Amino acid sequence: MWVLLFLLTALAWAQPAGASKPVFPDDTQDPKQAGGAELLEAVCPGHVVIGEHLECMGVCPEGSGFSGEDYEWTLQRVLRGHFLSPTSDDAVLSMGGCEPHSENFGGTILLTRHSGIWTKLWYRGEVPTEKCHGGQLRSGREILICFGESGGQGSFSVTLYVEDLLAPRGALMAKEGASFFSVLDTTGTCGADLDGGPETYPITRGSIDRVKFQDAPDGTLSLLSVFGRHGERTVTLAQANACLASRGKFDFRPAVKPYRVDFRFDDGRMVRVGSSPSAPK
Repeated sequence: MWVLLFLLTALAWAQPAGASKPVFPDDTQDPKQAGGAELLEAVCPGHVVIGEHLECMGVCPEGSGFSGEDYEWTLQRVLRGHFLSPTSDDAVLSMGGCEPHSENFGGTILLTRHSGIWTKLWYRGEVPTEKCHGGQLRSGREILICFGESGGQGSFSVTLYVEDLLAPRGALMAKEGASFFSVLDTTGTCGADLDGGPETYPITRGSIDRVKFQDAPDGTLSLLSVFGRHGERTVTLAQANACLASRGKFDFRPAVKPYRVDFRFDDGRMVRVGSSPSAPK
C-alpha cells in the first residue's frame, strides 16, 4: 500500500507545482527549419521519413541501448557550429528514441562536412543535447553549455552541464560527470521512506528560472549567472504519511527564496565564483 500511494503521488507531482519553463538561451533549431532531412540522410541514407517528425526508419543503430530493435529514432533538434576546430563545419543532431530512461531516452550524433559532404563521426546515447548554447573558446573552437531535466519517483532535477564534443561525457540520468550545477526538487516524495520505514527526509524545493551568459570583448565565453528559487524543510512521519495518503492535498512544500549563482569559464570548465546565501550548494 505504501508503494502504491508513493507512486501515485510521484506521478501527480512529477514536476514542481506551478513550475515555469526556465529562460535559457537555446541555440538549437527545429530540424525542419535547419536542413535536418539532409543531415539525417547522412546517418541513415534512404531511410529518412518526413512526417510530423523527421525519423530514421529501421532498426536502432549499433551502439544504442536498443541496438537492432525496431524503435522510433527521431531527430529532435539541430545545432550547427565549429566543434572540432575553429574552421570546421559541424552539426549536432539531438536524437530521441533507441535508448532507455537510464540513457536519457535518446542521444547525440556528431556530423562534420568536407567538400559539401556530411560524414557521421559518432553517436553517443548518454550525451543529451536537446537544449544547448554554444560558447567560443580562445582558440575559436566551440563547446556547448546545456540545460537538462531528469527525475523519477517523486524527485526532479534541473541541471547545467558542459559538453566538449571532442571529449563528450554523459549527463543527466546517465552520468553526472559533465554537470556543474544542479537543483533538486523532492516535493513529490513527501519526505517519506519508499520502503515504509520510520525515517523521513528533508523536502527540497528548487528551480532554475533564468540563465544569463556573458562573453568577453573577443567573443569568448566568460561568465554565466543562474537565477532561481530554493528552499528546504523537514517533515514528521505523520506529515509524510498524510501527504502521501492525500495525493498532494496536504501541501508540505517548503517556502522558497530567490538565489543567484555566478560561474567563470576557465580552462574548459565552469568555476563557481559567487552565490547568494539561499543558493543550493
